[in-house]
Amino acid sequence: MSDSTKNLIICIALHGVTLFVLYVLQAMVFPHLRLWNVAPLILPLAVVGVGLFEGPSWGGFFGLAAGVLCDAAFSDSTVLFTILLTAIGLFAGLSSNYLLSRGFPSYMACSVLTLLVIAFFQMFGLLVFARESVLALLRVAGLQSLYSLLFALPLYYLARRLGRRSKAM
Repeated sequence: MSDSTKNLIICIALHGVTLFVLYVLQAMVFPHLRLWNVAPLILPLAVVGVGLFEGPSWGGFFGLAAGVLCDAAFSDSTVLFTILLTAIGLFAGLSSNYLLSRGFPSYMACSVLTLLVIAFFQMFGLLVFARESVLALLRVAGLQSLYSLLFALPLYYLARRLGRRSKAM
């Protein structure tokens, strides 16, 4: 086995372990640590970081895996997060290749945009089909986005570290 194959396997394993730890936090820990009656979304922030620092291929595959895990964790979504997080990983990777610098301001801008897009898709069905109050949905979406952004800084450093580790291999 060549060194590049070994490095690729190690890199995939590191991303898998990171994804598993974040999934456990997302699905089993944070639902019990609710603030303002909302739970944070950390997997989308990790997808943004991987896409930003490692490009569209890694971002897309990491987004696909994270989306499948998010859909498994949330009983009310079927394929929403699978499609959405894959697209977000690809978009963040392409943006970092052609448009954005790979730094904290770009990460925060992409994270805020990602959380707003996810909130829109989560609200859409309730707004259109269930006729829920727009103000109540916007309040919950805003609180969820703010709570999720509290974890942006640690996830930024985690994604940057993963990106540097995979580039060094």
